[in-house]
Amino acid sequence: MKSWTRDSIYGARPWVLIGVGVGLALGMMLWSLSEGLWTLWRSLLCLGGTALCIVGGAILQMRLDYRARSKLRREAPP
Repeated sequence: MKSWTRDSIYGARPWVLIGVGVGLALGMMLWSLSEGLWTLWRSLLCLGGTALCIVGGAILQMRLDYRARSKLRREAPP
C-alpha cells in the first residue's frame, strides 16, 4: 500500500530534483573550469546532475498532463 505524503512535500519533490541537479551540474562545471581540468568523477557528477534535472522535468510534465486529462474527464457530461 502506498504511504500518504503531504501535498507540499509531493509538489516540491520534482523541484528539489531540479534544484539539486542544477546545483550539481553547474558546481562541477565551475569547479572544473576554475582548476582547468576535467576529471572522471566531476564528469560523472555533472552527468548525474543533468539526469536529475531531466527526471524532475519529466515528473512535472507527467503531472501536468495527468491533471489536464483528469480535469477534462471531470468536466465532461456523463
